[in-house]
Amino acid sequence: MNLSPLAAAALAAALVAAASVLAFSAMPALFVWAAFIGWASHDHSGATLQAALRSSAALVFGVVMAWAVVAAGILPLSASLATAVTVGIAAFLNVLASAGPILSIVPATFYGFASTFAYLSLVPGAFTINAMTGLNWKNAIVAVPLSLLIGTGLGIAQGWMASVLAAGKTHVAPARALRLDGSPVEDGNSLKAR
Repeated sequence: MNLSPLAAAALAAALVAAASVLAFSAMPALFVWAAFIGWASHDHSGATLQAALRSSAALVFGVVMAWAVVAAGILPLSASLATAVTVGIAAFLNVLASAGPILSIVPATFYGFASTFAYLSLVPGAFTINAMTGLNWKNAIVAVPLSLLIGTGLGIAQGWMASVLAAGKTHVAPARALRLDGSPVEDGNSLKAR
């Protein structure tokens, strides 16, 4: 089977997505939707090793910032005003932190931040002090980053699988992975070891 890069990327995405949903159904403490966010963040960040590292660091930083916003929710203001002020401060810090190369992918920081609030609003009891401070799966700072980081791994797997599918049986697989849209990862930035 010799597929076009787009068809190979689509088939690889379908296989990885389906396998992910099945695997996550056996791990109820983790969230496939967060993994898909991590996967998309990796891909839109360039699908390179550097993108994987920077996107992952920014995703986790966003989770930590959101967790800190919730923990700081003790301002002597109304709930809406306190949330608005702390989220504004966190957004300011998220963007300032992008001056450091490892946190340079600002959208990924916001994805991690938003994923944390999605988790806290979807999981019963997750917004309690016990859940937020416990070293267990109810703590957003445990479950959300792990789900997001698994997503980065899914992106890496999809890129590799797509390149193998595009090469076909009679060709050696290209050294460059393919992104979700079938485009090759830029030269010199592939996931192969340097």
